[in-house]
Amino acid sequence: MASEPPAKGARRTLRIGKYEVVKHIATGGMGAVYRAVDLDLGRPVALKILPPDLAANPLVVERFRREAKAAAKLRHENIVTIYEFEEDRGTQFLVLEFVEGTDLQAYITQKGRLEPEEARLLLLQAARALDHAHRQGIVHRDIKPSNFLVAQKDGQPLLKLTDLGLARETSEDEFRVTRDGTTVGTVDYMSPEQARNSGLADIRSDIYSLGCTFYHMLAGQAPFAEGSLTERIYKHVETEPEDIRTLNPAVDLGLARILRRMLEKKPADRHQTPAELIGELEHPDDSPETPRWEILARLSEGIEDRPKTRKAARTPPQAAAETDSELECKLDRKVVGPRKKGETAAGSGDPGRAQDGETAAPGQPSLSGRWPVDPYILAGAAFLIVALIVAGWVIISTW
Repeated sequence: MASEPPAKGARRTLRIGKYEVVKHIATGGMGAVYRAVDLDLGRPVALKILPPDLAANPLVVERFRREAKAAAKLRHENIVTIYEFEEDRGTQFLVLEFVEGTDLQAYITQKGRLEPEEARLLLLQAARALDHAHRQGIVHRDIKPSNFLVAQKDGQPLLKLTDLGLARETSEDEFRVTRDGTTVGTVDYMSPEQARNSGLADIRSDIYSLGCTFYHMLAGQAPFAEGSLTERIYKHVETEPEDIRTLNPAVDLGLARILRRMLEKKPADRHQTPAELIGELEHPDDSPETPRWEILARLSEGIEDRPKTRKAARTPPQAAAETDSELECKLDRKVVGPRKKGETAAGSGDPGRAQDGETAAPGQPSLSGRWPVDPYILAGAAFLIVALIVAGWVIISTW
């Protein structure tokens, strides 16, 4: 018996395999994402469906399968879980964990510039996701705000990394989908080496892209958001971004240093692993000493560079005392003058320090503040007196 047509006004449903599609969520470069329900398990899921025109392209299908393969290895609180890769009557799709929330791009747009502490905590979660992927040999290669989802857990933002469509395993000898010399990624968050050649991207490239994302969180915009595609790529390769503290004065020096290191042009100058980045983010006040670029920037602004007071554990009292003593000796030698080898001031044991009543070196002030008579002046005066006497005697004799 044929089924009766649905009543007028009744909600039409679409089933793909064992999944019932509920609504459209978003559309990206690799297809559309829908909210659906797993009818067997009764749980909500997200379906990422590859459209027919892209499904006809073997390269795109390979990339789609690779996303499933890469994400299948990853089980982490800060990474969206992929359950399976399926095909139903010619429709290829991924089944993913459904995350109730929004993406980080929309989150920033809604809130504007984030408070530095909130941005640090979000970045810390993102770094943990990258660290887990790195330990599994995965490079994401498309880190950007729209590829992070912001959910809620216990009243706090929970960040989840998604969209591994450009990811590759670092153990692959040949990356077939992206040919040598091509560029894959999103320009506003792309590392300089990835802009030159996608095959050069490694975990440090992901850290650079994460730095651009961090910059976006703090400034409300990407580091190089203006200009044509070519101009923005050039800026990533050659231009330093504007100091984040100019755009967001609430950012402290510790976070600014971490961000600056993430955005270094040379991969060797960045954090080498997400674990290293995590260590600095957990203790931002213990970041390395002021780098040269920071000193130069502060000098150019006319700001005196005063290093932070070190903790007692890092500067033992004895070492500090010795430093003060050495400086004092240097100052004394500069004022009093050099001493003969082994000569010390009585009672002090400090070479070069004169006691009260001692005569300072010729031409130098004594500690009492009175200048001694220079013997050369005495000799000159005596010579002048003798010359005047002789001249007087000659004059008298001639008379």
